[in-house]
Amino acid sequence: MHDITKNRLTLAVSLTLLGLSAHAEENTKDGALPVVTVTAEHRSEDLQKAPLAISAFDENALEDKQIKSIRDLSGQVPNLTLSRQSISYSAQTYGIRGIGETDPIQEAAVAVYADDLYIPRAISSMLDFNDVERVEVLRGPQGTLYGRNSSAGAIRVITRDPTQETRGFFELGAGNYNAQNARLLISGPLVDNTLFGSFSAIRLSRDGTVSNPTRGKDVNNVDLQSYRGKLRFNPIDSPWDVQLTLAGTFDRGDTTSYTPFDADGHFDKFKSYSSLNPKNRLDQGSSVLRAIYAIDDHLNFKSVTAYSAFNQPVDYDNSGQAALIQNSLITYKQDYATQEFQLNGDYDDFSFSTGLYLYREKFDAERDSLTYSIARNRVIGQGQYSTTNTESYALYGQGSYKVTQQLSLIAGLRFTREHKNFDYTNYAVTTDRQITGTNFTADSSKSWQSTSPKLGFEYAWTPHLNQYAYVAKGFKAGGYDNRAPTQAAAEQAFSPEDVTTWETGFKGDFFNRRLRANLALFYNDYKDLQTNAYDPALGVSLRTNVGQAHTYGVELETLSALTNDLQLTFNLGYLQSQYDDFENASGAGVDANGKQLVYSPRWNTSVGLNYTIPAGLPGTWLAGTDAQFQTKSYANALNDDVQEIPQQTFWNANTRYISGDGHWTTTLSVKNLLDRAYPQAVGYVPSSGARYYSINDPRTLLLTVRYDL
Repeated sequence: MHDITKNRLTLAVSLTLLGLSAHAEENTKDGALPVVTVTAEHRSEDLQKAPLAISAFDENALEDKQIKSIRDLSGQVPNLTLSRQSISYSAQTYGIRGIGETDPIQEAAVAVYADDLYIPRAISSMLDFNDVERVEVLRGPQGTLYGRNSSAGAIRVITRDPTQETRGFFELGAGNYNAQNARLLISGPLVDNTLFGSFSAIRLSRDGTVSNPTRGKDVNNVDLQSYRGKLRFNPIDSPWDVQLTLAGTFDRGDTTSYTPFDADGHFDKFKSYSSLNPKNRLDQGSSVLRAIYAIDDHLNFKSVTAYSAFNQPVDYDNSGQAALIQNSLITYKQDYATQEFQLNGDYDDFSFSTGLYLYREKFDAERDSLTYSIARNRVIGQGQYSTTNTESYALYGQGSYKVTQQLSLIAGLRFTREHKNFDYTNYAVTTDRQITGTNFTADSSKSWQSTSPKLGFEYAWTPHLNQYAYVAKGFKAGGYDNRAPTQAAAEQAFSPEDVTTWETGFKGDFFNRRLRANLALFYNDYKDLQTNAYDPALGVSLRTNVGQAHTYGVELETLSALTNDLQLTFNLGYLQSQYDDFENASGAGVDANGKQLVYSPRWNTSVGLNYTIPAGLPGTWLAGTDAQFQTKSYANALNDDVQEIPQQTFWNANTRYISGDGHWTTTLSVKNLLDRAYPQAVGYVPSSGARYYSINDPRTLLLTVRYDL
């Protein structure tokens, strides 16, 4: 039935778009939308020609919408689930089309890249933007294009490389809650036409936005520093382009203080009552050596050698109450290295990208968990200390062959092999974190491998209307439960998660390229879904695989130049998701079959206006506003009322003035204009009595002044 509906909708949309394109003229006139160039397939191409669902934000779009970080993308991309609050400012969880990873210490289903650096986990993945050239959000499996697993999609943040052009700016900002922001860039030649360098820095601070009467202070503050330096060797007549990037992020802001709610779901807006000091101290650094050798005008070889590490002590309270209900006192440590080799070709009738990817990681999690037990009427302490060592390699490739001037065939293949060692010790600890004994230890290892194909086509119906379609398999590696309650649970690995995606899409520019409309229709079939469930054989709940699920939906993205001075964006996402086989979701015999996948709102939409105000001033005055809406979703697989995340609407606005000489820009921006407080995540643990929400930030205002060289 789903296939019939999908085919009818595909035909109807195809005929509609073909009818629109028949009225479009070939000649581009004033007011036409600019071409957006993307590099998702490792070559520069027009967004409208790329045969995949991709949302791209160039430098102008980021400024128009005042998107200053990955978190600001929330609500801007159809069927991208991106919580507006996480366990700390620099951590972020992601979901695309109903699938993602809600546990911040597990490897993500949505791959995040900072230039050529892969970021495996939610920790340190919330990137602030500075001198960003483009952000690309790719929906659907990307394993045949990228080195690491990417079953749900990928987010790529691409910063500008230094060139012969001398560029620079500084930006200072101030706002409510004593916000004080600063951004800096300097970039240019060190040796003319040969050696180039750049340095950028970010400093963000803001007082707490949540009142805590228990501690007598405000919490959920921001205190972040981030630095990036690039050194690039690219002689004008040389085939070599070699660049070293060093980056570091230091987060000293609070961990999130949660808001408790009562049995009726009532809560105090922007309040927490936790007595815990919300400690957070992230130190993260990375180095990336990228070398590109142009074999000829059509073929290049690329090598990327990367190393990254972080250390993060974090303390947070999973209740928001003054009494000790659930405290987690943790230290996370990670270091990993990657090596990637690519061969990329772009010829008249044939283009391809192939690669070899090597990945090695060590991840330590030392967690002291203090939990009040209603049944025992006392606090129970556990020390959950684990080390996961991962070694993986992958061979991947994808090619496109032009059969005719209109039709191209696409084929790709990926082979992945992964091995993990897991060491785990569960200690008995007191409420002051003193170890009193060892409950159990575990030592286990396992290997997996997967072959992931992709087959598809792209077809140019007209010069301004293209269609693509493909079927592809995605893969997310298996692993171990870092919070395992028993030795048997710790030694039992969960298997890889597989998804098979069918997708077709239409991309068109209409009415003299004043309207851009992109549509995608997809169906995802998930097997061995990774989540927490009860295992009757072991008698405990643990992270495991739970059978099957499916999602399907529609995504529409439009951009229109209503006049030469006024642009309208409208995006719409529809997502139907369902667990097909999820036994023992919350205890023996408690199934979630037929329930909606977690954090998967049925509808999501955004609309935005950007206007160049004809005020007759010597410079340029711009104004913009955008709103996002999503329907309700659930934080647990049973879709319990107590775990409901209600529908929510956010409204933002900004205005900018650019001086006549282009050097000065003054911006006033407002986020969450209506000052709405919505649950972004829900925690409910009957055994301890914990009931808490994670709430978005209140209304924030920021006035910035920027000077460009």
